[in-house]
Amino acid sequence: MLGNRLLGFMIIIGGVFILIGTILHPILVDPFAGEEAYHKFKHSDLWMFDHILMLLGMFLWLGGLAGSSSSFGKKAGKTGAAMFYISLGMWIIILSTELTLLPMLGKEISNSSQVMLKKVWEANFSFGLLAGYFAVAFGWLGVALYGWNGKGTFSLWFQRAGLYSGIWGFAGIVFTCCFFQSAYIVLPLTSGPVYLWTMWWGWKLCLLRI
Repeated sequence: MLGNRLLGFMIIIGGVFILIGTILHPILVDPFAGEEAYHKFKHSDLWMFDHILMLLGMFLWLGGLAGSSSSFGKKAGKTGAAMFYISLGMWIIILSTELTLLPMLGKEISNSSQVMLKKVWEANFSFGLLAGYFAVAFGWLGVALYGWNGKGTFSLWFQRAGLYSGIWGFAGIVFTCCFFQSAYIVLPLTSGPVYLWTMWWGWKLCLLRI
């Protein structure tokens, strides 16, 4: 079906954009390390590009995931899609702020070296990074709900992979929010499997024509 194939392509292309944007983004995991974040922001030549790429990727990836809800059980599909829409709404706010407010404040700080403006920049960064963790958590809950009920269309292994990887990813976000410096190890180990499940789902939509 054309609709499912289109959704599959959206998921895969969006997921690739997000991965590239994440690699290009300065490595920042602690919302309260504002001084370090500002330093990396000042020395980043790709700040605007990678955030535009991530915003586009989120539209495609989360939009494709939410749009494919009809392939899952009615309750799980609707609730899972809601989780993806909540995540997308949060990412729009976060990334729009990082594309507009933070560069504007950064330019003003460079021109005038105002300490108060720098504190405002750091506060906005802190909000955005912490909210980003919450946005990711909503997305992983959506995957867990999809895996919970696949309407008998999929193998039990595929469904359980979605359920358990989604729960594992959500637990990783909770742990990271308690111990931010652990994110360097915890996030790849916990978010990696569930991210790969979403790409697997996109591939199934594209090639298997479910």
